[in-house]
Amino acid sequence: MFLEATDRWRDEKIALFLLEPDHVGDAYVNWLNDARVNRFLESRFAQHDLVSTKRFVELCRQDENTLMLGIRAPSLAMRHVGNIKLGPIDHRHRTADIGILIGEPSAWGRGLARAAIERIVDIARTELGLRKLTAGCYASNAGSARAFEAAGFVIEGRRPAQFLLDDQPEDLIQMGHLLNASA
Repeated sequence: MFLEATDRWRDEKIALFLLEPDHVGDAYVNWLNDARVNRFLESRFAQHDLVSTKRFVELCRQDENTLMLGIRAPSLAMRHVGNIKLGPIDHRHRTADIGILIGEPSAWGRGLARAAIERIVDIARTELGLRKLTAGCYASNAGSARAFEAAGFVIEGRRPAQFLLDDQPEDLIQMGHLLNASA
């Protein structure tokens, strides 16, 4: 992926930046190991440290089918508060999945996820020429579903009992966003 961050990657709520291994610090690793933060993430099943997290970010940087961006919040002194990932990108079908993490609890409930999703939708459409994006979330993760819906995603399906959350079956909500009328 050979994109450069531009002014279009920011608005009054967020600023996206190309995530590099050097951006990984203790705060980022702590998000991944915090049960409140990782409750709805598959990464909760592993213990993370600086080395493994930097390795993951480096692998994303090297993968031409992944765009991994950090999220900074102007309202929080431009601190790195989360990440958003576009990938895998399917260049043949011009589609991609989105994953997002707002790791900093003080950033929750501020509309940052929606703003980041809207920015990455614009990047996918204008810079990558994609025609459709997909995302999924645990059914009880209402905040994630609201952020995606507010950014133009629609619920396309539901996979019953796809996950176990606290040893209880949990549905997967599948969402999609067509990026242009002729998609």
